[in-house]
Amino acid sequence: MSPQKWDENHPARILLLKEMNEGRIPLDSNEMGPAEVYYKYHSTVEFQVEGMEYNSTFTSRLRRLREQIRRDQGKPEKATKTKTARKKKDVSLTWNENHPARILLYKEIAEGRIPLDEKEMGPAEVWCTYHDTLEFQMDGVEFNDNFATRLSSLRAIVKRDQGRAANDRKALEKAMKNHPVQELNHRGEPQWNGSLAQALLQQDMAEGKHETMRPSELWEARPEYKEAFSRKDDFRWKIRQEIRTKKYLYTLEYRAEEKLRKNLKKEGIVLPDQDEDLDGVMDLEEMEDT
Repeated sequence: MSPQKWDENHPARILLLKEMNEGRIPLDSNEMGPAEVYYKYHSTVEFQVEGMEYNSTFTSRLRRLREQIRRDQGKPEKATKTKTARKKKDVSLTWNENHPARILLYKEIAEGRIPLDEKEMGPAEVWCTYHDTLEFQMDGVEFNDNFATRLSSLRAIVKRDQGRAANDRKALEKAMKNHPVQELNHRGEPQWNGSLAQALLQQDMAEGKHETMRPSELWEARPEYKEAFSRKDDFRWKIRQEIRTKKYLYTLEYRAEEKLRKNLKKEGIVLPDQDEDLDGVMDLEEMEDT
């Protein structure tokens, strides 16, 4: 099925014109770039029509619609950009461990979706596979010699990291063999980490039982808890520890997501809002104490 013709009857075109005329999409692209427009409306019914992808065609269509409305309203396009706009265009985000495209490529290489051997998937194929992603819309991410060099460097980094990880695993296995974990702790109780009692507590907490039952009641509910802890107070402390660990891991994930959002926003790309559990985020002081 061929894409619907881009004319006055196209649903997405009608929507975009309406949003521009009513001021929800600024006529100045410096105020709301093509990527931001697309990701603001990409989940609408009008954008589900075949052919409505974010690419150079969409950018060109959006620009022409803006020009059309300017003509209709008698507003000439600005001849020069503001200093802020020029500065934003001239300065690309630094290519470091916080750059969204670098984060994406490293992850894809590390997880095997981009082979380590460039003979299996060269720079051009990698670019064609990922060029439509949000991360690749950043200013300065282009297919050129610089991209190929960065990709090659990332492959080398992943190879090095995987080599270190393999050596670390061997060292750990050797250490565990030479120094096996004691089955009992210093109080003569079963070790907690990796135990059945820990797995059961994590399951109970995932079901919210720690919020509806007192620690003493939860301790009484399973013989595994009594076997692991002779004292209820020790079990209560373990519940707090599991909550803190979960909160810490969530905080790391949340802060990484926030950093990605800020970097994308610098390029005029705004991700859709997501549900956030701010109560589950630690402050810096809490994280340092963990």
